[in-house]
Amino acid sequence: MSEVQIQSIDQLGLVMGMIRELEIMDQIDTMLPSKSEDKKVSCATGVAAMILNGLGYANKQLYLTPRFFEKKATEHLLGEGITPEILNRDTLGRTLDALYEYGVSECYETLAHHAMRCLGLMPSLVHLDSTSFHVDGRYNSKETPEPGVIQITPGYSRDHHPHLNQVVLNLIVEHQAGIPLMMKAANGNQIDSEAFASIVDAHIDSLKAATDTSLTLIADAALFTGKGLHAIKEKGIGFISRVPRRIKEASVLESLPLSLEPLDETYGFSLHPITYGGIPQQWVLYESTEGKRRASLTTNATLLKESLSLVKTVQKLTKTLFYCEEDAKVALEAFQKSQSVIELHHPTLIQIPSYSGKGRPSPQSTPSHYRYQWELSFTMSLDQRKALSEHEGRFILATNDMSLSPQALLMHYKAQQRVERGFRFLKSPEFLSDALFLKKPERIEAMLMIMTLCLMVYAALEYKIRKELKVQNKTFLNQLRKPIQNPTARWVFECFHEIQIVIIEQLKQQVIANLLERNHFILDLLGTNYWRYYLVENKMENWGAK
Repeated sequence: MSEVQIQSIDQLGLVMGMIRELEIMDQIDTMLPSKSEDKKVSCATGVAAMILNGLGYANKQLYLTPRFFEKKATEHLLGEGITPEILNRDTLGRTLDALYEYGVSECYETLAHHAMRCLGLMPSLVHLDSTSFHVDGRYNSKETPEPGVIQITPGYSRDHHPHLNQVVLNLIVEHQAGIPLMMKAANGNQIDSEAFASIVDAHIDSLKAATDTSLTLIADAALFTGKGLHAIKEKGIGFISRVPRRIKEASVLESLPLSLEPLDETYGFSLHPITYGGIPQQWVLYESTEGKRRASLTTNATLLKESLSLVKTVQKLTKTLFYCEEDAKVALEAFQKSQSVIELHHPTLIQIPSYSGKGRPSPQSTPSHYRYQWELSFTMSLDQRKALSEHEGRFILATNDMSLSPQALLMHYKAQQRVERGFRFLKSPEFLSDALFLKKPERIEAMLMIMTLCLMVYAALEYKIRKELKVQNKTFLNQLRKPIQNPTARWVFECFHEIQIVIIEQLKQQVIANLLERNHFILDLLGTNYWRYYLVENKMENWGAK
C-alpha cells in the first residue's frame, strides 16, 4: 500500500447529501429490505451507487460502475466495506431486478411523494410529457411481449432515429422545482395521445392524494383527445393544453380575421368560451409577433421546398411519352387533381413521330406511329400562399379553469419546458449514457427509474440552492463572475471539481484538499447534512484495518 492515497469526492458529497435529505435509501430499505444478513450491498446502496455514477458526469455505462468508483472515496460516501470491486455488474443487476419485481413506477412514486414532503413542496401544477431513448442490441420486437413487460421496438423517435429500437419514458413533473413525480416506461411505439389518457386514469388519483391540493395538469396537444378529456373529466382535475389544429373548430378559429387584444409587446389574444369533449372550457387564441416572423420564414421555406419538388414533378410529366392522346389527357387530369398548389399555363400536347427499324430514318420515311408529350409551364397559387400564412404565429390554449387570466395561462403552459429540460438532462452525453445497453427489458425499465432518480436529486439540489440564496438574500458568482441567485446545479458541480480526500498512511491522517471559499459558501447554504461528506475524522482505531 502506498504511503499516500488520493480519493476524489468532487460533487458526489452534494449528491449523497441530497440522497440522505430525501431519505431515498431509508425508503428503499423499507420497500426492499435485505433478504439475508450476509449481503454486502443492499438494494438501497446499489441505487445510491448508480445515482452517484449518473451524476458523476463520467458517461460510464452500468457495467463500468466499478471503474467509475476506482479513484472515488467510495467508503466515505457509501459506507464502510463498500468498495469499487463489489459494485459490479452482478450486484447492480440484482438491484435492478429487485426494483422491477417490486414495481418500478410504484417504487418511484413512493420515493417522489416522500421527497416532496422532505422539501416542503405541495405542487398544484404538474406537467406531463414523454421522450424516447434508443436501445443498443438485438431485440425481437415482433414477438408478443409478456404481460407487463415493455416492448423494445422502433417507433416515433424524438431524436430522429426512427430505424433504431427504443423505449419511451413518460414523466409527470412538479411545476416549481422540476422534480419528476411519476415515471412510466412504455413500448417504443407508444402513441402519446392514447398513453396520456391512460396515465391520467392510472396515476392522477395517487398524485391528488399525495399533494392534498387541487391539481392542474399541463401537457401538449397529445392530451387534447376524446379519451384524454374524458379522463380529465372523470378525475375532476384542471387542465391546460394546446389545442391541435386537426380539430375543425381550432382550424377555423385560427383562420378568422380576429381583432386581438394586446397581452404585452409580443403577444395578442382573443377569448373564446366553448364546450368541447363534454367539458366547459376557455380557449384563448394567441398570436406572437416573433412566432409570426419565424413562421413566415418557415412558410417561405416550405413554399421553396414545394416549388423545387413541383419542378421535378412537372419535369417528370413533360418527359413522359404516352402511346395515345387519351393516356396523356388522363395523366394530366390526375396530375392537376393531386397538385392543388399550382396553376398550369397553356398545356400543349405535341406529337412525337416514331419509326420502325434501326438507325436514323430518311426524310422520305413515314412514321409507323406517334407518341405524345406535354409542354407546359406553371406558377404557385397565391391562394395557397394565403392559406399557409393564415395560421402564422397563432396557437390556441385550452383550460377548464375559467379564473385563469390569459397571462397566467400562457405562463403556466410555457413552464412545460421544465419537463423538456429534464429530458435534455437525461439525454446529455455527459450523463449515464445517451443510449441503453442492457439486454433485458425488465432491467431497462428499472434503469429508467434510476435515471429519473438522478433527475430528482439534481433538480432538488438546484431548487434548494436557489431557495436558500433567496431566503438568505445572498448571491453566487456564475461562470462570468456575475452575482446571481439562480445558478444551475451543473455549474455548482463544476465548482466542486477536484475536491479530494488525501490519506497519509505514515502519519495516520486524512485531510480534505482543494476545498475553496466558494465550496464553503455552498455547504453553509445546504447545511450539516452536506458538510459531513467534506469533513474527515482521524480515528486511530480505524487505521489498523486499512
